[in-house]
Amino acid sequence: MKSITKRGLLGLLSGAALSLASLSGVVFAEDAYPDRPITMMVGYGAGGQTDLVARAAAQVMSEQLGQPVNIVNKPGAGGAVAARELTKAKPDGYTMLFQSNSVVNTSPFIMEGIDFTADDFEYAGMITAFQVGMAARKDSPYDNLTEYLAWAKENPGSSFGALSPEARLYIQALSKQNDIDVNIVPLQSGSEMINALLGNQVAAAFSGGIHYRYPEELKTISALTTFRHPSAPDVPTIEEEGYPMAMDSRTTLFLPKGTPRAILDRLAEALAVAETDENFKKITAAADIPIKFLGVDESYNEIRSSYDKNRQIIEEAKKAAQ
Repeated sequence: MKSITKRGLLGLLSGAALSLASLSGVVFAEDAYPDRPITMMVGYGAGGQTDLVARAAAQVMSEQLGQPVNIVNKPGAGGAVAARELTKAKPDGYTMLFQSNSVVNTSPFIMEGIDFTADDFEYAGMITAFQVGMAARKDSPYDNLTEYLAWAKENPGSSFGALSPEARLYIQALSKQNDIDVNIVPLQSGSEMINALLGNQVAAAFSGGIHYRYPEELKTISALTTFRHPSAPDVPTIEEEGYPMAMDSRTTLFLPKGTPRAILDRLAEALAVAETDENFKKITAAADIPIKFLGVDESYNEIRSSYDKNRQIIEEAKKAAQ
């Protein structure tokens, strides 16, 4: 039998001590999280609904975490530009993305060149639901989708504001099915969409719900969700008008793949406070944004359940748009 020398024994003990120190360092790092400012990316320009909710949520989370949560707007491709950048960030909880979950359960089925999937991220909760719909000026001669499509057929070349890839797909499919000619105007943020509508640059536009801040000037002509909007209960959903294209989306806190569960839970705990925070409720109420918090496990379930459903809807919409 090989004996262990005194020097060998000291080496083993030293190695074990280093291993324990390393392990305790990992635990300590998570226990101490966060100990410096956090960057929260938003995949749209400033002024839109996602940006509005993100800034309100960041303020609440900053108070709960004891560190600044700084907003960085990185618009492009409906949030895909920011999501791609997040995949390159360290999974340490100091870089996150506040974005609609449509960036992973809708956009990958529409946009070419997206090289990430829903499995490439971690999720630390969801906080608001989007009242996604088609908006128009209050004085427009149509009050629902059927009337709008009939008007567009009589007015070829009218403009439609598209804020995201799915917005473009919606109008392309509807245009093809109804044999109408619509000019698609790309927009980078909710504020651009509002300005385009108010400035009479587009006849209608895809909206995440920010148009509800302007009830005297703008109206909803179609709910693109599975439910009628609480803010416009008399407006039919797109499915009620005969087009099976309804998809729901929620603001979601994305983290890089591999972010420890302890950090996800800490962030979700801070985000959950927004649900009862008076300032957050005031800001979201002003824009008629429904609050519905989902925790870590619930968020993962929502992503999974909507992934296959949305893929099927989009595949059918693509066929209709051809």
